[in-house]
Amino acid sequence: MGAGAARETDETRSAEGWREFAPYLKALARGPDSLADLDPELCREAMELVLAGVASPAQAASFLMVGRAKGNSASELAATSRAMRSFLRRVPAPPEPVLTVTGGFDGKLRTLNLGAASSLVAAAAGARIIIVGSEDVPPKEGYTNFGTLRKLGVRVPQTVEEAGESLARSGFAATSLAHYLPELHGLLQLRREMARRTALNVSEKLVSPVTGSAMMVGMTHRQPFLETMPRALVQLGVERALVFQAIEGSDEAPLDGTSALVVIEGEKIRETVVSPQRLGLGKVPRSELPPPAETDEHSARALLEGEPGPLRDLVLYNAALRIWMSGGDTPGSPPLEDMLIEPLERARTSLDGGEALALLHSLPG
Repeated sequence: MGAGAARETDETRSAEGWREFAPYLKALARGPDSLADLDPELCREAMELVLAGVASPAQAASFLMVGRAKGNSASELAATSRAMRSFLRRVPAPPEPVLTVTGGFDGKLRTLNLGAASSLVAAAAGARIIIVGSEDVPPKEGYTNFGTLRKLGVRVPQTVEEAGESLARSGFAATSLAHYLPELHGLLQLRREMARRTALNVSEKLVSPVTGSAMMVGMTHRQPFLETMPRALVQLGVERALVFQAIEGSDEAPLDGTSALVVIEGEKIRETVVSPQRLGLGKVPRSELPPPAETDEHSARALLEGEPGPLRDLVLYNAALRIWMSGGDTPGSPPLEDMLIEPLERARTSLDGGEALALLHSLPG
């Protein structure tokens, strides 16, 4: 086939894609007096066409931005996540329970990353943790756990095969969209040009490459996501999850005594707040956290080596949440502080006994 014929075929295919996606855009982008949530099945089909590259960039951007302006319902977020699931490259999971930890894929700009250290402490205490995310994600394009781990000498992100082997071997893995969901990774430039968060920034947090994994999901804003994200996880059939107000929308739960955590067990959803004092930990206001980048490696390594201080309490708290969430027991109804006592002791033993630092040194560099 000559170059002219090839171009003609591509143009024809593009035109057909435009025609195929147009009805979905028309169903969503109605007049301001008739905007309504899109039927979940239509929403899933539309997002599959976006991920498959059938929708043109203009159509995809229009679809996502209208959804942002309208506000995405829990059903729409779940439908978008189902579409993403249909493209997943799965990480082979060990028989033991696995916890997927996700936060803002666009990273942090104001405070250092402590999520990686918390996950290492939890994994060294016997939990099986996989960190998922990405890098250079708009609009923030901030510092991520992958950057911190690289500074600590760990080769990340891992391929799905490497992540499966690492989970089975050490209980810790870290992989990115580029490996487990390249179709979504391929939309980064489009998202950069849109300059605003959309349903993609939320739904990507609700998708795990490990089948049947429990999930720990950090969110940026209390409203509306404290309501919509847990409901979306229930609709997705995630049996065990924790959604929480996070530091800069990351995977780090604040230790300030006021931030909400939402526990999901099957179809049951309950909101709670943890008192640092009841756990014997000091309150750590977000305003006291040091800045990121240059301090990440030093701070993370120092903490894994046993450095005392408020950051240690924040790491122990987040490690305890990970250990608790990765367990096979059900969340139950007692106060969360009571259920975190034993996981907190396991985290402290992992940190003080050097197991977390040993795990870091055992990971491929």
